[in-house]
Amino acid sequence: MSQTGYQLAIIGFGTVGEGVYHAVETSSDKLTRLLGKPLHIPAVLVKDGTKKRNTGAATRIVTQLDELLREKPDIVVEATPDAETGFPYVRRLLELGITVVTANKEMVANHGEVLADLAEKNDAQLLFEGAVAGGIPLLNTLRHTLKTNEILQVNGILNGTSNYVLTKMQREGTPFQNALKEAQEKGYAEAVPDKDVDGWDASFKTAILSQWIYGQAPVWKQKEPAGIREITAEDLALSAQAGGSLKHVATLRKDRYCVTAAVRPCFLFRDHPLYAVEGVNNGVHIEGSIVGDLLLQGPGAGKGPTASAVVEDVVNVLNKTNGKVVQNPIPETSGSADELHSESQEEFYLLTGNEGLSRRVSVYGLSVTGKFHESKNTREGIVIKAKPESVQEFKRQYKEQFGIYPVLAAEDKIVHYFEQQKKSRAVSF
Repeated sequence: MSQTGYQLAIIGFGTVGEGVYHAVETSSDKLTRLLGKPLHIPAVLVKDGTKKRNTGAATRIVTQLDELLREKPDIVVEATPDAETGFPYVRRLLELGITVVTANKEMVANHGEVLADLAEKNDAQLLFEGAVAGGIPLLNTLRHTLKTNEILQVNGILNGTSNYVLTKMQREGTPFQNALKEAQEKGYAEAVPDKDVDGWDASFKTAILSQWIYGQAPVWKQKEPAGIREITAEDLALSAQAGGSLKHVATLRKDRYCVTAAVRPCFLFRDHPLYAVEGVNNGVHIEGSIVGDLLLQGPGAGKGPTASAVVEDVVNVLNKTNGKVVQNPIPETSGSADELHSESQEEFYLLTGNEGLSRRVSVYGLSVTGKFHESKNTREGIVIKAKPESVQEFKRQYKEQFGIYPVLAAEDKIVHYFEQQKKSRAVSF
């Protein structure tokens, strides 16, 4: 460690890497006050060394890791776009005992356990606040501010692209493809948006959250995440008729011996904390044993928010204020997590489909809690309570396409809503 200041190197100079660089440069006086000495950026590693970079004269542009290591960095920010690019760099740095801060969610989700082991063996750290919810200080809040709470469950809108598209469709009746195109034009979606709209981005973040909160990977309720491509403007209109909205939600729930997870579109009533999270914002609803319900909301992506999260991690490491103890470990058991969670529980679902769906559901033997019609067409929505496998079996037998959306609300809330609607004759049974 330099006596004249801390040395911070950056790998990658895209949106995140450049954002971190300029955040450090523009906040240099405050960082010096916080750290007690200056924070310098002696080197940035990039793939193409011939391209002009917007850096100062004191920063070298290098193309090889060995060149970066000659600067003897105290800490390195990894800001490459995917796991394949970032993993070899981070593995090598941790093997050398150099702490890494990253916003690479795919890398942390796929290789986090291996990298965490390397960090521990070599007296280094791996931090990744920026990999989960952009500018929202989610991980540090969970680990530091809520350290006395048992985290019972987490529900989150973790992908700004999907949330923007659904908001556009809900407010204006815009078809999915048109809303996605607008998101791309505004820079809210990538040219190839599959990881966002198909749920993989949120799935990576959910896996990271599970490790951070509970110290283990979750048991997934589905083989793959469910995205938003199949959601129609008609379904969104039906959800409004039912007193709520459809949101793309990642869920983590602590059971006795394991933690379960899912990433899928869900139905939320208007009084749910995540209902008002719109546009490109992210929102995370935490249920703690002491604090109760807590909502964190803010920008989930972008140069500024992500850079902010990365720089906060850097400061926490250098000030030795970063906690490393998992606060909510799951007890070890003799059985596997899959065996322990083999008995699925009944859930409430909003089903949307063509007129006649409720009759077919009743004939199949599923109990209908409530039903309603969208006034402009013959599409109908119903709410049922059933085990997931029963719903999937009905889907296999029912020939027409229909939407399936878990309802994120307590049973008494759902039953009370439809009882009130029945009394007012707004819903028929």
